Amino acid sequence: MGAALGTVTAITTAGYLLCFGAATAFGTRNAVVLALLFWSAAFNCLITVARIRTTPRPNRKWFLSAVFLATMTVAGSVTLAIALPLLGAGVTSTILQLQVFFVAAGAWVFLRERVGVGLLIGGAMAAGGVALYALPGQSSKNLSVIGVGGALASVATFGGMLIWTRAVIKDLDPVSLNAGRLVVATVAMACFPGTMRGALELPWQGWVLAASAAMAGPVVGRLAVMYSLRYISAAKAKLWSMLSPVFAFLFVYFIYGKAPDSREVLGGLLIVSGVLLPSLAKLRSSN
Repeated sequence: MGAALGTVTAITTAGYLLCFGAATAFGTRNAVVLALLFWSAAFNCLITVARIRTTPRPNRKWFLSAVFLATMTVAGSVTLAIALPLLGAGVTSTILQLQVFFVAAGAWVFLRERVGVGLLIGGAMAAGGVALYALPGQSSKNLSVIGVGGALASVATFGGMLIWTRAVIKDLDPVSLNAGRLVVATVAMACFPGTMRGALELPWQGWVLAASAAMAGPVVGRLAVMYSLRYISAAKAKLWSMLSPVFAFLFVYFIYGKAPDSREVLGGLLIVSGVLLPSLAKLRSSN
């Protein structure tokens, strides 16, 4: 079940990245992020209302988790926005793959989750595959201290979200918690100077693309992550999500007819092999 939900996360993340990237052409990054958060909160609240009879009442742990996850959501979005223009998408996305090791270390320290050698090797292979996708064409002159710091801060914030969610998700309702997180994050993002005005000035195409990205990423994708964390470790959940570049290239191929080159095929094989390695190693040891 955990692996299946992890695969759903990877597929929806690929769709989210394509839609979000297209939406940024219609306005500033902060404005598009606010539109994304608005739609995400709206969709999640509608789902919560639809199942209100089966939704447990929020408790102290729920409120604390919603505020913490919302803070990490905004912090991660802001630091990512700092890194992208300074490093470029390729270097930034490659640095973000360090999250699998951050999550593995954090889960080992705070949750006492065992981290197998297979998972670490698999994470390194998958990160190498992502680097093959992302790094060609990137110049070393793009490496700025501030940009790298922003990317590493995103690694910490997004990784912290996974670790926290893993710690509390068995006791909380994922749908209402995600809704609470997104409502708080939307309000916080709207407080940034000029962000609300920029969002209101977005054309309808930007809002439609933001809504599509919201449904794919913060709604379906995030709920899949939250439910998967009831079954698998935080590090494994992150590892499965690293399949998203593979699905992104498949989407591009079927939508635009652009076939991957040999470098992209090799990167995809490395990612898939790295993701499957821990499961294959466990299967072999059980036999």
